Amino acid sequence: MKKIFAILALALTGTAYAADYVSVDVESVDNTSGVRGAKDSTAQYVRAGKGFGSYQLGLQARTATVDGGGLLNSLEATVANNKVSFAGITPFVGVGHDNGFNGAAKAGYNYGLVGATAGRQIGPGFALVGVKTRVGSTEKVDTKQTVGFATYSIPVVKGVVINLNASKSYQTIKENAFGLGVGFSF
Repeated sequence: MKKIFAILALALTGTAYAADYVSVDVESVDNTSGVRGAKDSTAQYVRAGKGFGSYQLGLQARTATVDGGGLLNSLEATVANNKVSFAGITPFVGVGHDNGFNGAAKAGYNYGLVGATAGRQIGPGFALVGVKTRVGSTEKVDTKQTVGFATYSIPVVKGVVINLNASKSYQTIKENAFGLGVGFSF
């Protein structure tokens, strides 16, 4: 019995807990919503992904430091199946949680995500483009958000890349963001 647990532990630590990639990115966000009280911000992202056969799991933690003070935090988890790709476009689904401004009591809400990505080798780096939108939010105010995003990852040394990022939000939340980051593959 101990051998079975030891084999399971070894298998899990080798696959389930080791991410295929981890990245840390910082973006300058220009809020163009025109919504009263909306502010520009600096957003820090920590992203991780792990492949299991044809499935790709993703996790994203975002903290935005709002100009004038305050924080916004969100956490998203997604899953995609590479066998569902069509013409290089892979759809994904996910869930997210937003803590609200400064994590105020009762301000947090949950939401679903649907989206798609496409990527390919271009020159020395890898380009990834995608779009995602929130669906089924539990937020009291019906905030809509669709985000188009692009990343170009340039290899530095084996297993390390520099990320050049850009994104644009549409609907209720309107933002333009540009940033840099570093990624590690395992």
